[in-house]
Amino acid sequence: MSSKERSTFSAGDAEHSAPLTNAFLRAVRLYTYNTPIAKGKYRLAKAAISLVKDRPRSIPAAAKDGRRFLVDLSTGMEETVFFLGEYERFISSIAGRLIRKDDVCLDVGANFGWYTTMMAKISGPGGEVHSFEPVPSTFAILERNRSLQEDAASIFINNLALGERDDVLAINVFDDLPTGHATFGRYEGAGATTFECKVTPLDSYLAERQVRDISFAKVDIEGAEMMFLRGAESLFRQAEPPIFLMEIALGQTKRFGYLPQDLIEHLSKRAEYSFYKVDEVNERLVEIDHFDDDDIGANVFCIPAQAAGRTAAVISSFC
Repeated sequence: MSSKERSTFSAGDAEHSAPLTNAFLRAVRLYTYNTPIAKGKYRLAKAAISLVKDRPRSIPAAAKDGRRFLVDLSTGMEETVFFLGEYERFISSIAGRLIRKDDVCLDVGANFGWYTTMMAKISGPGGEVHSFEPVPSTFAILERNRSLQEDAASIFINNLALGERDDVLAINVFDDLPTGHATFGRYEGAGATTFECKVTPLDSYLAERQVRDISFAKVDIEGAEMMFLRGAESLFRQAEPPIFLMEIALGQTKRFGYLPQDLIEHLSKRAEYSFYKVDEVNERLVEIDHFDDDDIGANVFCIPAQAAGRTAAVISSFC
């Protein structure tokens, strides 16, 4: 940890865990975080964490852009933030250039808060970020990470899910999967802990709080994306519908009885959108107009026609 980062956190910020374990992890991080050599550092980080039995649940970390976190290295989601200062680097780099100062953003399926805090940092005090995370233990991590941000006042976090109607549903957190796989669906043969989860339509949430037009929405809710969209019709009555970053994955949508193409069609019927699939292996965007029935899907940036002019340079730089 750099001297700058040490000054950011007090010793009481991290939970008591084995001092030798934390010292070992920080020693590895000293290299992986600071080395300009990309090759091998992610593999080294994975090897280091695999050697640790009792992984720290609250250890200081910092993103490369200065955002502060207390990360839980037991979730399977936050290791790259600790070791590399980044998370979903390529997707984040695109999203970060599409969000503007003073934008109002949504983070639907916020998890530990990477995108929530990135949105707040970019949109600034004149913007707003409304985040939704239904799993209680994950929401607690989101809450503490919100508290560490300079722009915390513009972040509104909600321990609930967004869906088609007001409801209470069971959400499953699976024993052997990262917390990001929490879902209303099931994995055959996988043990799970189940929580009751309050669900509300986005339309109701926005109306009750008189939220301004949404400019950017990240939606990653493990197959419940169609439920979300059916309760979010007001987004398409805006003068400019929002840009979406949406996980559209066959493995998840089929648990809810629909296909990735159904999401493309749903959006296309409500506004004129262009769709760009994220190719993380080759680090590029690929424009698509549909998904075949057997396509596994992808993370997709959905750009409304009204925003095409101001986003064209960003999109073309990644194509």
